[in-house]
Amino acid sequence: MKSVVLFILTFSFTFTQAMMDIDSSSSNFTDFKIGYYIDSTKKLKFEDIKSIKFIESKNSATLGANITDTWVKIELFNSTENKQILFLHQDLAYTFLNIEYYEVDNKNNLLNKKKIDISSPNAKEQMYGADAIYEFSLAPKEAKTIYVYQKTNAYHFYNFSIFSQKESTDYLIYEKVDGILFVGLLLALAIYNLFIYLSSRYKEYLYYSLYLFSATIWIFYMYGSLAHYFHIYGEIPFRFNFALMFIPIFLALFVQSIFDTKIFYKTEHKFLNIMIAILSTNFIYGLVDFNHALQLLSLELNYTLVTFLWISISIYKKGNKIVKIFLYAHIFYIIFNVYTLLFYMGIVEFSYIAYHGIGIGIMIEALMLSYLVSYKFKIIEREKKESQLLLLEKSKMADMGEMVANIAHQWRQPLTTIGISSGILRERKFLNRLSNKDFEEELNHIDSNISHMSQTIDDFLTYFRPNKIKENFYILEAVNKALLIMGNTLYKNNIETIIKVNKENKIFGLKEEYVQVLISIISNAVYALKDKKIRKIYITSKYFQDSVVLEIEDTAGGIKDEYLSKVFEPYFTTKHESKGVGLGLYISNNIIQNSMNGSLAVENTRTGAKFNIII
Repeated sequence: MKSVVLFILTFSFTFTQAMMDIDSSSSNFTDFKIGYYIDSTKKLKFEDIKSIKFIESKNSATLGANITDTWVKIELFNSTENKQILFLHQDLAYTFLNIEYYEVDNKNNLLNKKKIDISSPNAKEQMYGADAIYEFSLAPKEAKTIYVYQKTNAYHFYNFSIFSQKESTDYLIYEKVDGILFVGLLLALAIYNLFIYLSSRYKEYLYYSLYLFSATIWIFYMYGSLAHYFHIYGEIPFRFNFALMFIPIFLALFVQSIFDTKIFYKTEHKFLNIMIAILSTNFIYGLVDFNHALQLLSLELNYTLVTFLWISISIYKKGNKIVKIFLYAHIFYIIFNVYTLLFYMGIVEFSYIAYHGIGIGIMIEALMLSYLVSYKFKIIEREKKESQLLLLEKSKMADMGEMVANIAHQWRQPLTTIGISSGILRERKFLNRLSNKDFEEELNHIDSNISHMSQTIDDFLTYFRPNKIKENFYILEAVNKALLIMGNTLYKNNIETIIKVNKENKIFGLKEEYVQVLISIISNAVYALKDKKIRKIYITSKYFQDSVVLEIEDTAGGIKDEYLSKVFEPYFTTKHESKGVGLGLYISNNIIQNSMNGSLAVENTRTGAKFNIII
């Protein structure tokens, strides 16, 4: 008869909810079925739940965001012949405001209850580190049900386990070791990089250190280490979630600093500033309504994930190869972060990686960013050594430049005399034996040689000029100066210049060298236009990918295709393929590329050749 009753009792539980069988084979239960009910009214009492239908679930689960009040039902049966003294753990209890336990027999008679107010000062006496533990016993062949009421601010997840006394003690000792390891590693990295900043004053180390400190604070709370080792519970540690706002803020500042986005990637820099502004505003709003600010943070974190991904890809496409390291680091972070966000939303089931995904992603990203910082400054040190060698070379070049300057000075005097003589010849025409045609040809020959030798001297002086100083200057000023110098030549050849340069366009570089580049390009256009019917030079400016482009286009019909790729080679000239030494455009290209970090390109248009100076 006793066996029949026992069978009927067990059979009835099987059809209501999976009952947990406590047998003698184990005293460690971490995988079993429970039931849960979401109290949307937030007013249910223990007396109200006896008739409620619970939803079956695993002992470890997430119910998503914006769910604050739940009831959990755990049905137990001791199938052994021995009394069992057991301990029910909720090891995520530190994220809750309060937890209540109700123990009933198989007739729903209340046997015992326990309330833990986690947000109260008494929580230290009621909690066991990060865990809320309820002790209960089961007589041989006895069935019981334990109801658990849980209240939290947001993100409702739980992880129940049942242990014997020895297993419970061991679990409390070792359960939060992973959190301490993560916190210890991040904290060591943060302090190390802070010391490097104090000695080097590189802002990258400061922002990286603050990023690590923010991550450490959040992981310290989220992994339960704060509650487990320091017994701090309730609202105050819950606000450590604020650190999630600061992680992307300091990461954005780090990206701005290490990639110099303000100078080289202005569009990306603006998006990073927008990100910082949004998160900072939400932080201020969180001082008024923290729970709502935390809900908004979920959307903002999604925005930061996409923004960082887009920025790193964009910078990589623009030629920065170092950003690959950041891109790989962020992809790892995105994978773990998205997985955790899906867990928070209740889409992904509870697991160690799901619950700790953000922390794991931060760890991987932090280690890779550490490599990124060290790699960048390794390159800087290498460039310093190269620059020291370059200084020695420049010293030698300066001596050569002085020599060239002296030679040029010796050349200028006879050139001046030739110029004066040609003027006298033109005015007085005292060589009556020559025909007017021969007379003009000789004068033009003198003028041509004067212009050619002057241009050659200017090219050499530009190339060898020591003490070059970079400055901010307006492009229109440089254009006007170049046209002033070329004015007489343009006038004599009846060439019209059409200028459409924005007076606000400003660049940083070598102004005098930039002017010489313009003169060199305009001189080539002048030679090409001499025999043309339409003699015009168009000079315009525009923006392209955060750079200023100056376009110089003529109406001379363009450059032959076989010569187009050779324009910037030394000793090649477009001046009728016969005149000039062919160094002007070669030197101009070196100036723009090596001294001003820009590019010089040429292309054929419908009317002629167009040179593009991009800085």
